[in-house]
Amino acid sequence: MAFLDNSGDIILDAVLTETGRKRMAQGKFKVTKFALSDDEVNYSLYDKNHTSGSAYYDLEILQTPILEATTEVNLYTGLLSLSNLNILYMPDLVLSEKLTDAVTMKNNTIYVSTNSETQTAIDTGFGSGYNVLAGQTGGGSVIMVESCINNADVSMTSTNQDSYIVSTNMLDTSLSVSFNNNFITYPLGIASTATFANNSDGSWAGSIGTLSSITTISPSERRDFSSATATMVQASVYTQADSSVDPQTYVNSLGIVGSMTAINVAVDSALTTTVGQTASTLWSNFGSTGQSISGLAGTYSTIPTTLEIMADSSGASLSLPITLIKQDTTS
Repeated sequence: MAFLDNSGDIILDAVLTETGRKRMAQGKFKVTKFALSDDEVNYSLYDKNHTSGSAYYDLEILQTPILEATTEVNLYTGLLSLSNLNILYMPDLVLSEKLTDAVTMKNNTIYVSTNSETQTAIDTGFGSGYNVLAGQTGGGSVIMVESCINNADVSMTSTNQDSYIVSTNMLDTSLSVSFNNNFITYPLGIASTATFANNSDGSWAGSIGTLSSITTISPSERRDFSSATATMVQASVYTQADSSVDPQTYVNSLGIVGSMTAINVAVDSALTTTVGQTASTLWSNFGSTGQSISGLAGTYSTIPTTLEIMADSSGASLSLPITLIKQDTTS
């Protein structure tokens, strides 16, 4: 990785990905769409008090070194072209950790236990709610996500949800979930009948229901990754006039929530072996084995990976670090 000097000329630096080179070799290369981002730009450098006047306010930003093009698709702050000038806030995707069924990150990751004995060991060591059991459809923790205006200036009212999300066509009703197909076979998601809401007295009224397998899989832009589409459901989590219960008791968003979902993943059956069984070489080839983890009894094998998710309407994205984990020994 290196920077390009853009202090003078306008630079176009382009490289082809592995897929692009393959298609060019086949004579099938054609650019049909592209994405832009401003990952390397620090807008706090805008100086409206510059002594040389307004022409210099953005000078530092314009002279920011630009990253060289790479073959990896890693756009974290993608740019959008919006024709609707009424859009004042863009939704964000936020990991939801406050509901009883929501998994909570531990050690900066979401632990995904590949078998029930590992789930029990983590529940015993960390306490419940710090891992999800791979492939579980109900009765345990799930990965919850909120599509929301994550800004405290936009209060949690149905009027704001309609004004800033629904009426601007920013209500997300589905997510694209990209995952490493070396370890994960498919995601699991909610049905459209799931609910995320609070009552007029402030109490929780939501129901996730049973997750179901999402087996319609398509190739992702990233090598070794596949993607599937999960359902999101419009939320009704509002500040209630007759209640002292803060709606942030249930959601991580600072402002109004548009929609929510719950997901899980199913893993390759080779990763589900228990203590005493011969473990797959996937653990040693892609992760680490025989590890001691503070707070947990025994030793463990882990594989770090990510879930890359993107919302359909808003284009908001979120990269979720997950760690597949299996207990190797009990002491």
